[in-house]
Amino acid sequence: MSRLPNKYWFIYVTVVIAVLFSFGHGMAASGTLHAASLASLEKRIAAANVDDWRFVFLGDSRGNDEKFKEALRRAAEFDPLFILHGGDIAEKGTAAELLHFMKVVHEVSGLPPLFIVRGNHETDVGLYEKIIGPLNFTLDSQRLGFRLVAVDNAGYALKEKELAYLATMLDQSRPIQVVSMHIPPLTDRWSKHSFTEGKNELVSLMADRKVRLGLFSHIHQFDNDVIKGIPCIVSGGAGASLTWFGYSGEAAYHIVVVEVKMGKVSYRVVRL
Repeated sequence: MSRLPNKYWFIYVTVVIAVLFSFGHGMAASGTLHAASLASLEKRIAAANVDDWRFVFLGDSRGNDEKFKEALRRAAEFDPLFILHGGDIAEKGTAAELLHFMKVVHEVSGLPPLFIVRGNHETDVGLYEKIIGPLNFTLDSQRLGFRLVAVDNAGYALKEKELAYLATMLDQSRPIQVVSMHIPPLTDRWSKHSFTEGKNELVSLMADRKVRLGLFSHIHQFDNDVIKGIPCIVSGGAGASLTWFGYSGEAAYHIVVVEVKMGKVSYRVVRL
């Protein structure tokens, strides 16, 4: 595949993605993973039990296809409405790597919709948007009273654009609001591999808008913290080499099952 001229990569990848999703997952061949997953999610939400549903969060799968597939299979067993991947699906984010990621996903049957938060290893922003999906996005359901807002902070900062997007979308029109981005904010627990620019604005906004849960990846462990009363999770154990030293969390391959029952949000860690 590496011999294919660069100018033909996007055409090639788009065609392959369309084939994978139209025949493999029963989704519409909508051009990006995000668009295809969104179309499928709408149908699943319409059939969901509003008093008892769940989604799965995981992150950092690069470099270990078999462990990632194990994580996906385990996630699917919980019959979630969707899977949210916290980013770092590739080493450098080349077309070949993104195509390989799509192939790995396709090889796991019975998956629910899959949404990706951009990680710092997805370095080609344009290619990422054309193949995977938008940098900032919202999953919203009036029926479930739920809104998940994901933004791009892969540059170790929350810029004005992303903060404005969060401020707009976290309007409290849904009782259950969740925020996700790849890199966690600087805290006493996350003193390294975290971000500071825009961190104070994020924390204030999450508290002011009564966000129920913060979801982050990037550190290859499971860890949790409470920031201004808001439970926050780091989940980076979906395949990438684990981080054994220098952090307070648990170095273990895992997924996180987020459950919503009668309007209450909880989560549990499932180790692989």
